[in-house]
Amino acid sequence: MSNESQEREFVQIEQHVAYYSGPLPPPEMMRGYEDVQSGSADRILATMEREQKQRARYENLGLILAFLVAVALIALSAYALTLGAVAASIGVIVTGIAGTAGTFILGNRARHRQLRERRDALQNRPPPPELPQGKGDPS
Repeated sequence: MSNESQEREFVQIEQHVAYYSGPLPPPEMMRGYEDVQSGSADRILATMEREQKQRARYENLGLILAFLVAVALIALSAYALTLGAVAASIGVIVTGIAGTAGTFILGNRARHRQLRERRDALQNRPPPPELPQGKGDPS
């Protein structure tokens, strides 16, 4: 056999797949945005900062409103007690506690469901595409 008939051609194919999760892209991607259009990274960061401030405002507003509702329920229950309506007073307190607890439980369930869905989506992502079987494939 000659050397020419023993030569084999090998082809190496590489595939790079990157996933990220979070409000901001990884630094390499931010640099890519900045390369495409100067100032893009600053705009992305400013947008994320605005969204975070707005979310914090809504959370604080929710806490303030929850506190006001709790104070109003306590005041209503105390007023019912002064009128001698013990059962109504207990009913107001139990209803308030049940409503508050229900809100927290349902909120936590929704948050856990979203996290579970994200985790499942990452675990169940499709496999990488099959490599082509070409000339000189060693297998």
